[in-house]
Amino acid sequence: MAMRFRDQQDAARQATRRLLLLFGVVLVLLVLAVNGALALIYRAVFPWLPGYPAFFFETNTGLVLLFVLGGCWFESLRLREGGAHVARLAGGRAISGEGASPRDLYEKRLLNVVAEMAIASRVKMPGVYVLPREEAINAFAAGWTEGDAVIAVTRGALTQLTREELQGVVAHEFSHIGHGDMRLNMRLIGLVWGLQMVYTFGRSLVEPDEAGRRPAGLPFGLALMAVGSMGWVAGRMLKAAVSRQREFLADASAVQYTRSVEGIGGALRKIADQLRRAQDRWVSAQAESLSHLFFFSRAGWLFATHPPLGERIRRIYGRQEEALPAMPLPPPPDEATHAAFAPGAATRGGRDLPPLRAAAGETVEGGAPQGLRDDPVQRAAAAAQVERDREVLGRIARWHGPGERKAAVLALLAGEDERAWVAWERETTGLAVAQSVRAQVQGLGPAARLPALELLLRRTAAAPVEERRALVEAARRVMQADGQVDPGERLRWMLLRHLLAGPHPPPPPSSDDNHIAHLSKEVAVWTAFLGRIVAAPGWYEGVLRDLLPEERRPASVPADGQALLEAWQSLGRLAAMQRPVLVRAWVEAARREAGGAALPPAWADALRISACLLDTPSPQALVRQYIEAER
Repeated sequence: MAMRFRDQQDAARQATRRLLLLFGVVLVLLVLAVNGALALIYRAVFPWLPGYPAFFFETNTGLVLLFVLGGCWFESLRLREGGAHVARLAGGRAISGEGASPRDLYEKRLLNVVAEMAIASRVKMPGVYVLPREEAINAFAAGWTEGDAVIAVTRGALTQLTREELQGVVAHEFSHIGHGDMRLNMRLIGLVWGLQMVYTFGRSLVEPDEAGRRPAGLPFGLALMAVGSMGWVAGRMLKAAVSRQREFLADASAVQYTRSVEGIGGALRKIADQLRRAQDRWVSAQAESLSHLFFFSRAGWLFATHPPLGERIRRIYGRQEEALPAMPLPPPPDEATHAAFAPGAATRGGRDLPPLRAAAGETVEGGAPQGLRDDPVQRAAAAAQVERDREVLGRIARWHGPGERKAAVLALLAGEDERAWVAWERETTGLAVAQSVRAQVQGLGPAARLPALELLLRRTAAAPVEERRALVEAARRVMQADGQVDPGERLRWMLLRHLLAGPHPPPPPSSDDNHIAHLSKEVAVWTAFLGRIVAAPGWYEGVLRDLLPEERRPASVPADGQALLEAWQSLGRLAAMQRPVLVRAWVEAARREAGGAALPPAWADALRISACLLDTPSPQALVRQYIEAER
């Protein structure tokens, strides 16, 4: 079972509180140990003196706290400039902010991803840095507050991670910003530095002078070194444990922000491949001192600031997963243009689906609609299918990850053609959720498939343009797998392009040239196209009879693909009040042909998609045939 990220968040927070409390206990024990050790040494050195000097224990306690808190202050002073200073220490170059800009498409994509994750996590947009010399996949967030926070990403992460994986890494770092981990890490490092200073001070008391003489404070120095060493080790161990729990929390939050386990999961699996090939080394001399900030670090197990890589992967996926090849990827497409999804883009030629296989002047032909009367067994089976559809749609309503959306949309477009499913397998390679999504989608009945497709496409419309463009290209390859395009596939293709374009301008108000009578040729062309799906002999004539006076009914209409696209472009001018009239005429004529029974699924889908393309609601007679998905 994949990660239940909210449970992981709660567990990580509770563990962090316990570990911080334990750190405080270690500090108290250190104070007691120092006082005890110095008291014993004092008794051994000065056995003839009664009691202890005035403020002996208070002075010892004050010095220990001074070292600890002074170490914290010193470390804070060193990093007082915030995240930008840390990023520069690591060899970073700013690509955002005044006077900075991205130098290539990889860096542009990173800026877009950071902006998206800032919205998803509700965290202020941080500064963005690239570590151009680092070829390993890694990243870190640094700073004292959201105001001076930065996110730095290695060049290796930019060139070897997909967009979804880069989102996962960046979302992980946003968790460190949003949950206060940056300040916590700096404070913890300061405490450990302070414990180290206790040891350092003790060592200074035992070092000989220039003449080689040992100072009188030698016994006290040895005691401080011993206690300081124990405190330093305990502090490092506790700091590492706290940091490990914050990493689990950040992994869980990355799933929450991206709604996908494939992003951060894929990045970690590629890091596993780098580890296997020993290609995770850093160039920067500051790597060791900053290791607690990294997305991944492989320090020794005792002082490791990150959980074992395999454990992180197992928690994300709910099972062990193999490494993914960490290889350079092709440059990403330029995300600056959204022209591919502008209204009407679906009708531009060249790269769209092949034209419909129809000759000019083709007439509408077909047989009587299939009867839909069920016997009791069929009715029981239909009722069971409805229950299954509602259950599956409930699960689909919770799918927000890019991988889930892609696998499901392509599965809904693949239909029953085996070659399309072979193409689907190729397009979903590497998606851990693909087979699970396929099993869910293939179990949907006809009444649920189109609502599920609409829901997923509307959600994807809010995704970055790169994801939408990639989905369009993948859909084209799946739908073209058999080299043929029927009218139903053409409609689903147009629906895909229409919904991925996002919100459309409202239909125009009525005027002299945008009602049905003035667009009679275009109405006839589109109705004839639908007539190839609504294969009933009287449907086409019935629609035109309901809509147009006899003198405006075309004697014949072309049915080639170019005429269809031109007709659809013209129907975009149809007035807002005329669109429901057209859709209602289509549906009523189909119901007459069906003898008042429910419409066959292919008919209903064609009419519902046409209504959607016209940005107008379907009539209730059509709506009742579907099981709607939750938005």
